[in-house]
Amino acid sequence: MALDYVNTSKQILEAVGGAENIISATNCMTRLRLVLKDEGKANDDTVKAIKGVKSVIKQGGQYQIVIGNEVSNLFKEFSKLGNFTEAPAEAPKKVEGNALTRLFGFVAGCLTPLLPAMLGTGMVKVLLTLLTTLKVLNAAGPTYTILFSMADSFFYMLPVMLGWSIAKKTGHSVPLYMVIGAMLCYPDLITLLAGGSEVARYGTFLGQPCTYLFGFLPVVGASYTSSVLPMLLMTPFMGWAEDFADRVSPNVLKAFLKPMLFLLMCTPVMLVVLGPIGAILGNVVAAGISALYNAVPWLTVGILSALMPFIVMTGMHYALIPLAINNMAVLGYDVVVLVTMFCSNICQGAAAFGVAAKTKDMDIKSEGIACGISAIVAGVTEPAMYGINMRFIKPMIGAVAGAGVAGLICGIFGVKGYTMGGSPSILTLINFIGGENPYSGVIWGAIAAVAGIAIAFAVTFVLYKDEDAK
Repeated sequence: MALDYVNTSKQILEAVGGAENIISATNCMTRLRLVLKDEGKANDDTVKAIKGVKSVIKQGGQYQIVIGNEVSNLFKEFSKLGNFTEAPAEAPKKVEGNALTRLFGFVAGCLTPLLPAMLGTGMVKVLLTLLTTLKVLNAAGPTYTILFSMADSFFYMLPVMLGWSIAKKTGHSVPLYMVIGAMLCYPDLITLLAGGSEVARYGTFLGQPCTYLFGFLPVVGASYTSSVLPMLLMTPFMGWAEDFADRVSPNVLKAFLKPMLFLLMCTPVMLVVLGPIGAILGNVVAAGISALYNAVPWLTVGILSALMPFIVMTGMHYALIPLAINNMAVLGYDVVVLVTMFCSNICQGAAAFGVAAKTKDMDIKSEGIACGISAIVAGVTEPAMYGINMRFIKPMIGAVAGAGVAGLICGIFGVKGYTMGGSPSILTLINFIGGENPYSGVIWGAIAAVAGIAIAFAVTFVLYKDEDAK
């Protein structure tokens, strides 16, 4: 049965300490994500006991309530209760935890708001790949060009999108941050850094071709469209620069002096220092992944596929998206995220189906079927993970075993993701179209899926007992 969104929202609001305890609220594909003034006022057990709540996760300064596919409808009612928005009503509080936890939480928080646009444009690119491969659409025709321009615009302008999400996340000026991202995508700058200017002076810096800012600061040639790391690396400096510009600008001049100082400080730091570092780091990471994958593909994909559920449990799986984007931009494909999440997601669903087939409890059977469909068809695994597999423990063993085997098959036979579209599921097999043999990835991906689903279902069916539910 569908949730009573109004009643559930009221219960959640009361359990987390009321509207006055919430700084900001938003949602991703499956979670209600809250930033609380005092997490001590939230009663975790009460929240978990609310109908429709699968789990509670505290990560990256957020109080995350796992709901599942209905979270967007729930959020509409929840936001009305306190007139919440995605933007913090006050400065974000200091995030608890070690440096790695805070870093992953920050990256995930910046990427989560971009997911609808990323998934939508990605699926259009997948559809265009399929239509051109089947010779239904001419890649040189105007229809393809128009649709591809729309679909590729998000990835091409990703620094601009990140400027928006980083500013929202940190509580700073959205337009100013977007300008820094837009600069990286500006056509004349792209031409200049590619060595295409007839009037610019070019030289070398640390063995790399460069031009010069102010005649003496070396600006290394690099491509920043579709990039992630440069904007993320710039975040601390942009925050400092805006605060500094605000402090030193007299009130009577602040309207224009503050933004001017911010932009003049950030531009050289981005182009001379942090931008090139981001580009180099991206190339190094991609090269390392490529080397590891080429050396032991079965081990790399197999182990990561088996471990993916536990990465999702931390709430940090969105922090892996920049890695996939970087691999796509540098290598032209990705296996670390697109393939391993594909293997993991479908096996989570298969384990839920295994419970549904074995149990005699009609409520659990109904929930298992719904969760299984959600994971396998839509790629939304958290209802299956928290509602069934982790709840009864043994189904998770089946899910991990199936994902590991599916990952081994994908690794051995070179399955790669060539386009980003949709949450990895059985429907995103078409993401694997590409390479020298375009359909090889789809065929072996389908074989891996069948094997993984069969193993996850069988192991769960054997291990699960209704006594586990008690």
